[in-house]
Amino acid sequence: MKAMIAITLIGVVTLIVWLVAHLGGFDHVSLEAKDIGPLRLVYKHHFGAYHKIEPVIEEVEKWAHAHSEPCTQSFGEYIDNPDTVDEDRLNSNGGCIVIADWSRKTLPEGFTYREIPKRLFVVAGFDGAPSIGPIKVYPKAQQFILDQHLKPDGPVIETYETQSEHAGKTRYFFPAARNSSS
Repeated sequence: MKAMIAITLIGVVTLIVWLVAHLGGFDHVSLEAKDIGPLRLVYKHHFGAYHKIEPVIEEVEKWAHAHSEPCTQSFGEYIDNPDTVDEDRLNSNGGCIVIADWSRKTLPEGFTYREIPKRLFVVAGFDGAPSIGPIKVYPKAQQFILDQHLKPDGPVIETYETQSEHAGKTRYFFPAARNSSS
């Protein structure tokens, strides 16, 4: 009986370690503060759980492709803090970073164009699954912001780049401002 419990326990631990490794739990997070922009965004608003934004992003990607607009990267902009806002009330934007200026062009109903001027971001690179970003990347970025004597200054933008059927790269852009006392 003890041997069976030990084998089961070893199997469960092995599965957990494999899953964490497969999702990128042991992957490195690179961090740097730098000026980025301007960023031209075409997106749709999403209301609800953040993990359900993918169809919104795909809809904007499909529109961009149909209009010969390069979607240089798809993105999610996460406006509310999920620690303080109920999941069904979270606000986010999902879409594409584009090359063209769509401010004077007609977009489909529900689509929005916005340009973020050049500004300071703390940029985090991570090759693991976006689903573990809030656990793996966000705390490291928040500590980096404190260590660099910066302060958070807006919602996080995550960009998603598909590199192959089974691999992708997620970059996290944390808007930051220099503390006036620095």
